[in-house]
Amino acid sequence: MNNWQRWVQAPNTTFFRRALFQIHLWLGIALGLYILVISVSGSAVVLRPQFSRWFIASEVSTQTGEALAGSELEARVAEVYRDYSVTNIVAPTRARRATYVALERNGKESSRYFDHYSGMDLGDTYPWQVRSVEWLTRLHDDLLMERATGRKVNAFGGLLFLLMVFTGVIIWWQGRRRWKEGLMIRRNSSHSMLWQLHSVLGFWSLLLLLIWGITAIYFAFPQPFDFIINAMDNDLEDFDRPDGWLLFLIDMHFGRFRGSWPVLPYIWIVLGLLPTFMFISGFIVWYRRVIKKYKRY
Repeated sequence: MNNWQRWVQAPNTTFFRRALFQIHLWLGIALGLYILVISVSGSAVVLRPQFSRWFIASEVSTQTGEALAGSELEARVAEVYRDYSVTNIVAPTRARRATYVALERNGKESSRYFDHYSGMDLGDTYPWQVRSVEWLTRLHDDLLMERATGRKVNAFGGLLFLLMVFTGVIIWWQGRRRWKEGLMIRRNSSHSMLWQLHSVLGFWSLLLLLIWGITAIYFAFPQPFDFIINAMDNDLEDFDRPDGWLLFLIDMHFGRFRGSWPVLPYIWIVLGLLPTFMFISGFIVWYRRVIKKYKRY
């Protein structure tokens, strides 16, 4: 039986498979913290638009009655924010939009939305909930570094992540007779439930994992992708570019579903945690099979 036949029939007996397993294992351990940070922050960022709608009350509740304006508006604003110095009042430019009020106290600037119909304060224009998701966005996009540096680090992380994904795909192959075991959970499997979940979820989420890794590289180094798009463009003088596939990958990365089902962003939050589960499950399997076994001796 030559090497190819051994790979097809019993890949576990080949040196190539054992070597790839070690590469996959140590990549997973080395990238563990990075994967956790990117996965969790990425899931939270999916709800970034919703957070703005939920926690920023930028619209008046009703337009009944007469809206305050001029000196009446200034007097009511000064009364409501009596503990502050009002530095600016910006009247709304469209219907239902609230009045923007800039404030200052003890040298600290802030801003609020004000209902010019009811004469009531509506809340902070930049509440802590929105600040938190913006912080998570910067963590996910740039690792809280300078933009160019952070994205280059993410590109390097994306490259290693792709290497881990590719090695995982090859390791997933269990031989011609057993390959179907990697497609579904089986009660009579010789592998533990956690091992099966790691293998099955890794296979069925392969496309999404590849998209995350590829787009992480694109955000730092778009030039190779632009070269491919230009090579696909037969007419460089028009304004149409064959970049729909790239825009699709970017939308998939961030979970942008314009005009789609409202439930999709929440599904994407769960999917965004797949790398976290893959790392934790892989670590536990490794711990049980290697570390725990080693401690017995």
